[in-house]
Amino acid sequence: MSNKEKGGFDQSGHDNHEHGEARQENQRTPVEPRLEPLLQAHIGKQLRDMFETMAREPVPDRFKSLLDRLEAGEEIAAASVQQADDEAEAK
Repeated sequence: MSNKEKGGFDQSGHDNHEHGEARQENQRTPVEPRLEPLLQAHIGKQLRDMFETMAREPVPDRFKSLLDRLEAGEEIAAASVQQADDEAEAK
């Protein structure tokens, strides 16, 4: 199959259309992975192990404080909406 039949792009994503044709970004052919399956599996395992370790670490106090403030703001907003609904029903 020629590059033109594949959507006009080579494997690196460069436009191979003839000069008279318009470039259409949404017709790019996906590039196939170039890593061997065993290497992909090894990299995937390493990444999962690394992020699993990070996920088990405690949440820093600064983030806990931000989350608490966000939750408090949501509760205030919900109470405000409820109050507005109650006032609208009373009219």
